Amino acid sequence: MARTSGLRRGFTLVELLVVIAIIGILVGLLLPAVQAAREAARRMSCSNNMKQIGLASLNHESAFQRFPPSLFVDIGLPPGGPGQPGSPYPGVVHSWSVFLLPYMEQGSLYQQYNMKFPWFSTPLIIPGTPDNQAVLRTPIPGFICPSSPGGASRTVSGTFTFGVTLPFQNLAVTDYATCSSINPGSITFFGYPSGTTQNDLFSALAPEVKGTGAQPLLGQSPRKSSRIADILDGTSRTILMCEDAGRPDLWIQGKIVQTPKLSDGGWGHHENDYGLDGAISGSRTSPGNCVINCHNDNETYSFHGSGAMHAMADGSVQFTSANISPQVYAALLTARGSGMTAAELTPSASDE
Repeated sequence: MARTSGLRRGFTLVELLVVIAIIGILVGLLLPAVQAAREAARRMSCSNNMKQIGLASLNHESAFQRFPPSLFVDIGLPPGGPGQPGSPYPGVVHSWSVFLLPYMEQGSLYQQYNMKFPWFSTPLIIPGTPDNQAVLRTPIPGFICPSSPGGASRTVSGTFTFGVTLPFQNLAVTDYATCSSINPGSITFFGYPSGTTQNDLFSALAPEVKGTGAQPLLGQSPRKSSRIADILDGTSRTILMCEDAGRPDLWIQGKIVQTPKLSDGGWGHHENDYGLDGAISGSRTSPGNCVINCHNDNETYSFHGSGAMHAMADGSVQFTSANISPQVYAALLTARGSGMTAAELTPSASDE
C-alpha cells in the first residue's frame, strides 16, 4: 500500500493573497472605529476642560461676588504717566485666564504673574519691569483641547499696539475664549432692534474697564465684570466659555490657511475675548449665518466636526450643533437679552 507523505502543504500564492485581502478589509473596518473612539476620548477630555473652567469661574464668583472679567483694562490719564496704572506701560490689561489660575491648581503660576503690570510686560521691553511674558510661555493642559492639531506645542508671537507697539514672543496657546457680546456691526443682523448697544448684550463673562482714561481714550464708560445675579436669561441658557481652537494657524471650515498666522491665541493675551459676527460660509466675510466652525479668527471654532463645546454659566457643559440657528446662538450668548428677539424667549443649545 502507498504511504502518505508526512510533509505539510504550504500556502499557495492565491491563498496568501486572500488572507492579505481579508486582513486589509478588517483593518479598513476597524480603523474608522478606532479613530471614532479616539475622538470620543478627546471630546470627553475637552468637555472636562470646559467643566473645570466653568467651576473655576463660579468659584471666583463665590469668592469675589463677581465672575472674572472677559478682559480687564485699567488705563490712566495720561496713559503710562507717573503714578498711572501700569506705569511706565500705557496701562494694565489682562485676559480672563489669569483670574482663573488659582482655581485651576495653578496657584504657583499665578504668584509669578504681576497683576499690577500688563500681560505683555517684560524687562526686554522696559528694563526693571516684571516678566509676565515669561509666565505666559508656560503651557496649561486645561486650556488645550486634545482634538486641536499641534496640541500644547503651539506658540504664538506678534505685536500688540496699546498706544505704542509692543512685541511678544512664544506665548503658550489656548483653545478656549470668551465670546462676550455681539459686535456693533452685527447686532441688527442677529435680529436685535436698532439702537441696541453692545453693552446691552454682554454675556456671563463681560469686560471690566476702569481708570480715568477709559472714557476719553477708549470711549468706554467704566464698568465692572458681571455678577451671577446679572444673568437674567438663566444661567443654564447663557454661554460662559467657547472654543476658538487651532490658533495660531488660521482654519476655515476644516482647512488650514497657510497665511496669515493669527496672533491672539496666547492664553494670557487679552484678545481671547471676541464679539459675535458670524461669517458667510467658507469665508471670513461677516456678518453671516455660519456661527460655529466657520473659521477660528475670533469666532467659535472646534475640531469636533459637528459642533463645539461650551461651558454654561451654571457650570454645565453643552455640545452645541454647528447647525444651530444663528439667532438662537446669539440669544445663548447674551445674559440680559430679556426677550428682545423671538429667539431670546426660548433659546436652546440643541436647536438646529
